[in-house]
Amino acid sequence: MSEPLRAGVVGVGSLGRYHAQKYAAHPRADLVGLIDADAGRAAEVAEETGCRVFEGLDALLAEVDVVTVAAPTEVHREIGVAALDAGVNVLMEKPLAATLEEADALIDAADRAGKVLQAGHLLRFHPGVRRIGEQGWDRQPPRYVEANRLNSFQPRSLDIDVILDLMVHDLDLILHWVQSPVAEVRAIGIPVVTDKVDMANARIAFANGAVANVTASRVARKQVREVRMFQPHRYVSLDFVEGAMGIYELDEGAAEGPVPGARGDQETLESADLLAEEVDIFLAACRGEPTIGVSGIEGREALDLGLRVRAAIDEHFQQYGIPADLEEARL
Repeated sequence: MSEPLRAGVVGVGSLGRYHAQKYAAHPRADLVGLIDADAGRAAEVAEETGCRVFEGLDALLAEVDVVTVAAPTEVHREIGVAALDAGVNVLMEKPLAATLEEADALIDAADRAGKVLQAGHLLRFHPGVRRIGEQGWDRQPPRYVEANRLNSFQPRSLDIDVILDLMVHDLDLILHWVQSPVAEVRAIGIPVVTDKVDMANARIAFANGAVANVTASRVARKQVREVRMFQPHRYVSLDFVEGAMGIYELDEGAAEGPVPGARGDQETLESADLLAEEVDIFLAACRGEPTIGVSGIEGREALDLGLRVRAAIDEHFQQYGIPADLEEARL
């Protein structure tokens, strides 16, 4: 067995801390160290995971082969390009970057260095999503996709709006399944408790005729994470909170059931540690093994669609005006 890859983490807030834990527990990784702007938090996570706290980024990059970047989105480009230029493989927490230009800089740096750049879109590794891929259903574009992602308010990722914070997970999945250029985006969103959009709904039409309706909120009373995909002869539903998957296929001889004229049922999926899966797949890619990791290019595509949703919201406000109470919230 080859030597473990030396790993580091930049930013050990709510997500980065978990990345550090996964590297520390992985048999093919050696968690060397981490950095964070909060010295106390850095020391706490380092003690918890048995690694060092580094004083600066350059010092950390000189000692590692791979790094997770879980710092605020506004510094993804700066940190990611520095890591790739130093010959370090990068797993970038979503969104890949703040702008398409910054995403392009990351992709170019990975190409120059010949290193791995992957984006942290966890849903790709969910057992239900992987089942869809294993069955080949993701190669049959859906006609309609509906996604709802609602969270209670959490004081994290407030440097970005709900589109790049939560909705982008579903946008990545939809792009992965539909495999067609976006033709039109219409959207509405409002700030509620921050100065950015906290609730949003988007209708996305694709060149192949597929349509997606996507809703995201980070100020909901309860957590909802559901996706429903409708293909010409198949309906698949995924409940990421309950760990349930429904599969129904049209069948004229089907007995009466929850979906008339269709054969199928709801099943409970085995639980999975999606972050551990993501880290394992990233490490495999860094070793040159074929994987299903989300590439930097795919991360850019999800970012692009997220930014188009945001632009459609701004266009809606420009056309219809911003209600006075919302305008005050944005000031």
